[in-house]
Amino acid sequence: MLCSKGRSMATSTKRKPVIVMNTHVYPRYEGDHVAPFMHEFAKMCLSFARVIVHCPHAPGLSMSENLGGVEIRRFRYATVSKQTLAYRGDMHKQVFSSPFKALLFLKFLWKWRKATKKLIQQVQPDAIHAHWLIPGGYISSKAMKRSNIPLFISMHGTDVFLVQKRKPAQRIARKIFQKSQNNHFVSVALQESIESSCQRSKDSSDLILPMFFDFERFSNIVRKGNSKKILFVGRLLSVKGVDVLIEAFSNLKSTQNYDDWTLEIVGDGPLREDLQELTNSRNLSEHVTFHGTLDREELVGIYGECEIFVLPSRTTKSGEKEGLGVVLLEAMMSKIPVIGTNCGGIPEIIEHLETGLLIEQNDANALSQAIQDLIENDELRTQLVEKAHSQMREKYSKEAIELLLRQWYGGVLDD
Repeated sequence: MLCSKGRSMATSTKRKPVIVMNTHVYPRYEGDHVAPFMHEFAKMCLSFARVIVHCPHAPGLSMSENLGGVEIRRFRYATVSKQTLAYRGDMHKQVFSSPFKALLFLKFLWKWRKATKKLIQQVQPDAIHAHWLIPGGYISSKAMKRSNIPLFISMHGTDVFLVQKRKPAQRIARKIFQKSQNNHFVSVALQESIESSCQRSKDSSDLILPMFFDFERFSNIVRKGNSKKILFVGRLLSVKGVDVLIEAFSNLKSTQNYDDWTLEIVGDGPLREDLQELTNSRNLSEHVTFHGTLDREELVGIYGECEIFVLPSRTTKSGEKEGLGVVLLEAMMSKIPVIGTNCGGIPEIIEHLETGLLIEQNDANALSQAIQDLIENDELRTQLVEKAHSQMREKYSKEAIELLLRQWYGGVLDD
């Protein structure tokens, strides 16, 4: 049985309950760098449900396929060459920067809603799980009008930020919450943001769970010692604070003791050119490598090559901040000591001097000192790695996460 408030998920012994995951972004192929956590989440649910992911089409993709047991159904929202909104990680910025993109977004929403209604009629799901409050939750709630299918919502960060900053979005969000069965936040910080912006009280059914499910792949990394490499992984956006990391690394390099250390920057984004110019202006071009976007296997490999991981996120002038920082969890599971800032959900991951080092945001001097502390103090580095890795294995084992999801969807489900 799914849950008391919604339609029963009771099934015959030959039929698994059907969950449709409605999302504007999903990995396009196995190993894709785009939202890999979404695929891991879907696969985690396969033990107790048939999972159908509903997402936008893009050039070169099939309209339907099966990825690792997860059924993918895609919808078109424009001619193939004009399907440019999804899979770039900046849909909301595209929409606000161009009248053409704003009109395309309205068409995108209309096509998505229409396709969702059609899919519901075809597969008769036992639950709809929308990812991102806006647009996924909005579209799903509209498509499910007059339906008694239970709606589940996952909030990841950018959606909560948009709601926090815009009054119309807050009104939309409150209507969505009236229809949602259960709600999932990737951090307490996001839950509290919704509490203040939407006047929504915390609920005992709320699930607080990072989107981190690929732990075994990172836990089994064969580490290469004494590499003298510092690693950052993430989108090259202002909120990530990579410019602060480059300044901190420049401070570090001013001491000859650290001349053979390098900085590895993995990821892409609109600030890449500016960050490369900053690197050149600090005479660091031979010591900083911009790897661009890597696939999952390449990413696992580079985790194994680095000795320190840094996520220097900041709160931007517009109020945007880190929802959680899943890359910190990947680094911890990879047995790399981590440094993060007191921003967004990061303090929920890092306990200062226990599982990592936590510093104030926008402070290049403090970050430089934290990196130096990890380089010089073998005992501290070992202590942080062991404590963080132990906690990761306890909290994020496959069995523990699967049980949480079963309970959140309404209890242990019989196949």
